[in-house]
Amino acid sequence: MRLQGKVVLVAGAGGGIGTAVPVLFAQEGAKVVLAARRPGPLEAIAAQIAGVGGEAAWVSADLVTEAGAAKAAAFAVEQYGRVDILFNNLGDSAPGRGVPLHETAEAVWDALIDINLKGLYLVARAVLPGMIAQGSGVIIHLSSASPGRLAAHPGYGAGKGALVGLTQSLARQYRNDNIRAMAIALPGPVANIPDGRVGPPNPRVGRPGSSEDIAYAALFLASDEAAWVTGVVLTVDGGSEVSLVRPG
Repeated sequence: MRLQGKVVLVAGAGGGIGTAVPVLFAQEGAKVVLAARRPGPLEAIAAQIAGVGGEAAWVSADLVTEAGAAKAAAFAVEQYGRVDILFNNLGDSAPGRGVPLHETAEAVWDALIDINLKGLYLVARAVLPGMIAQGSGVIIHLSSASPGRLAAHPGYGAGKGALVGLTQSLARQYRNDNIRAMAIALPGPVANIPDGRVGPPNPRVGRPGSSEDIAYAALFLASDEAAWVTGVVLTVDGGSEVSLVRPG
């Protein structure tokens, strides 16, 4: 198992990727801590992990606040003694959807930056002291491939774009502490996995993406197989970035 004995904190658990990643990581031997605001989805994912023979605990916390991020990190340490891997799955493009920038209220802009950037910073900050003390750690952020191309509010693109800079700065700043930081960039929505185990990767490109595709990319980055990988932004998009655009 590729993550045997590792403790993983999944910030923003729930939904497709927020389910596929913790389930796959648990299948690979990790002890998983699920954190998000709503307890219902967390309970369901924990039960799903138990159903495939894994181990998980969950904590309800508002991760875009300093207190909520600290609560999640402290809960993981209380449950399992440490955090080896942080999968930062926070993000939302819904606030301000369809509203042009010149009509955007400040509160909407703040909400977009909070969920797509500030919350990820807060959770990373909360786990870093423990990672420094233990001399190892992995931080994986979920970003977006070419956020300016997505039909989303400019605040979403600003948050996701800044997240790349945050990731690379973390990789540089904590390299000598043996802490790796990386981001996975998505092209947009991906299909959800069904309940149960995360199946083997689909080897075919040129098909719709799934949350399993993201989970397997995250598994590689989290594993010791990627021990010499840090500061990278891995685009997982089935070739969308290199697809031909036919001239009009």
